[in-house]
Amino acid sequence: MDAPVRLVISGCGGRMGSLLVEEALKSKTHFLLTGAVEGAGHAQIGQPVVPNSKIRVTSDFHMVLKEADLVIEFTRPDVSMLHAQEAAKARVPILIGTTGFTSSQFDQLQALSKQIPIFWSPNMSIGIVIVRRTIAAISKLLFNFGLGEQTKVSLSETHHTRKLDKPSGTAKALAEELMKATGWLIKDEEIDAKREGDVIGIHSVTFDNPSEKITVTHEATDRRVFAQGALLVARNFRVLFPKPGWYDMDHFVDAMQKGQVH
Repeated sequence: MDAPVRLVISGCGGRMGSLLVEEALKSKTHFLLTGAVEGAGHAQIGQPVVPNSKIRVTSDFHMVLKEADLVIEFTRPDVSMLHAQEAAKARVPILIGTTGFTSSQFDQLQALSKQIPIFWSPNMSIGIVIVRRTIAAISKLLFNFGLGEQTKVSLSETHHTRKLDKPSGTAKALAEELMKATGWLIKDEEIDAKREGDVIGIHSVTFDNPSEKITVTHEATDRRVFAQGALLVARNFRVLFPKPGWYDMDHFVDAMQKGQVH
């Protein structure tokens, strides 16, 4: 059996980070948590990451990289950029779930992927990958049937009020999927983006023509699904993505379909 992945979780005190810590600690066969990182001044600095744990929360990202096989990063764009640069210097792969990067930051991340494997996804849910592939297939079929020109496509998303980026990274990814499939353009300002209560995430794509309407909707009902998806990727990371490069959920799902995921 392979040795457990030595894992550093950045943003360990956040909503996603705390779930990642919980889920990783449940799976001692696959993961050995060696580092838990938060920003300087965070209330948890110096405290055990969970009660009775030997791992204490630190702001010293450089130090924890020394015993890491992989970093999982769910923080803010500016923090993720700094950590990706540090990880590249230390030659430690990084899995990023942070959203809201500017195009310049995104270009910098992709340049860093020439030094280390970088996996980025705005949504770690397998269900969203299924939705992306489904709307691409619907889009192509509508044009094949001669219905593309008379069909209006719209995209909506709803998240909790604390989500900073608007529209969401997932919504942008869905729009990009339609553009790649058939050239359907949905601009950011055309996405109906709502921020309500504690909604985890709802995304809908609607194809509307004079005779019928098709709507594909994905709703995350438990934030834990994103942590579980990220850790499924992490568990298979060193086998699937051993070389420097830019990777995403499509690469992972392709490997899954080939039976390469365990």
